Amino acid sequence: MRRSQATLFKHDVEGAAATSSASRPGAPPEQFKLSSDRLHVERTVRGRDGSCHATRTALSAMPRSTRLTQDQLAAMNDLAFLRATTWPSTPHDSAPLRSADLFSGCGIMSLGLWEACRALGRLLEPVVALDIDTTALSVYKQNFPNASVQSEPIETILDAPLGSPPSSREREFLSTVGHIDVLVGGPPCQGHSNLNNHTRRDDPKNRLYERMARFAELVKPTHVICENVSAVLHDKGHVVEKTATCLRALGYTVSQGVVDVASLGVPQRRRRHVLVASLVHKPDVPTMLASYTREERSVAWAIKDLMSTKPLRSFDTPGVANKVNQKRVDYLFRWDKHELPDRLRPDCHRLKAHSYKSVYGRMYWDEPAQTITSGFTCMGQGRYVHPKLRRTLTPHEAARLQFIPDFFQFSDDVPRTMLANIIGNAVPAKLTYALALELLR
Repeated sequence: MRRSQATLFKHDVEGAAATSSASRPGAPPEQFKLSSDRLHVERTVRGRDGSCHATRTALSAMPRSTRLTQDQLAAMNDLAFLRATTWPSTPHDSAPLRSADLFSGCGIMSLGLWEACRALGRLLEPVVALDIDTTALSVYKQNFPNASVQSEPIETILDAPLGSPPSSREREFLSTVGHIDVLVGGPPCQGHSNLNNHTRRDDPKNRLYERMARFAELVKPTHVICENVSAVLHDKGHVVEKTATCLRALGYTVSQGVVDVASLGVPQRRRRHVLVASLVHKPDVPTMLASYTREERSVAWAIKDLMSTKPLRSFDTPGVANKVNQKRVDYLFRWDKHELPDRLRPDCHRLKAHSYKSVYGRMYWDEPAQTITSGFTCMGQGRYVHPKLRRTLTPHEAARLQFIPDFFQFSDDVPRTMLANIIGNAVPAKLTYALALELLR
């Protein structure tokens, strides 16, 4: 695999010259080595105080060589993590780190935070998760059973403007929350998406982004991690700028940037905007993530072991193509093509110029996937035809490409269409892991 040549970061609110205490010169914070029995990868994370904590990940097979690079060892560690079917053990004698997850979805940002805590020998205590998607919240509760989950619009809970005293509803909410160490959240992004041709840049939902700052104003978490699509920077209401300004006024140091998660070892190309704020460090997003860049990982790396998985549950069942789309899939394989010619596309593509070359396309086996969206079960929503099999992706395969491990539980009661929404809307856990690890170590 080649190392990503794409520019990792496009923008930073504090400027590239900002000094970051979330990082320091020297060896990368993560170091990997093969265990003496060659059946485990050992990850050691170095804290700022010089302390080190090691975790071990079991490998499914003994590697043939012992002369492995850090990139190769990191890839082995991550793949074993993704294929694990039981939650890795966590410490029980450390003070728990308390977290809140706004616009939580099924909890993949919390998962990334959980793994960062495990890498540091810390225990994560998810306190509260808010989202209007009751199905996604049920998955969150299944995986983080001790958290309080609330399926109510966040603007009815955090209902007062920025800068105002707490409302009665907010005081009621605060009484159940207590101290929070880390706030994570992914506000609704559809209003910012370039795929949204109706209310792009000017959707009322875009202003929900500011509720992250309102929570910080009321609770004062030590650290804040907020993610969104890169186009959030072009919102007509300037929600990122307003949120950053509010956080600075509260005493936070704020940094932001746009990152392609493929540069972190996630097996898909996905550009995300992240805003990071801290009361105790001076975060600088490019510096924070520079140590976690990895060689690009392919679709095959992530899902080749799933090719023979039987469709015994919705999680492992692909969408059913209609007759026309199945003929399109068959054409791609018959002629070994990855793009469908316009003459075989529907009229909306065939009869006019378009730029949707990846739509109706077949994925590349040896390259990262395109951005996984909630439409991954339909070939008409993107390049979602499996590279080797005449069908689209299963939710299980999409989860792997989203860096969601097999031990993360999705109930068999959740229909495939809802699984697609939950998984497609998630933030790859690797992104939150890297940011959180830099804030906490």
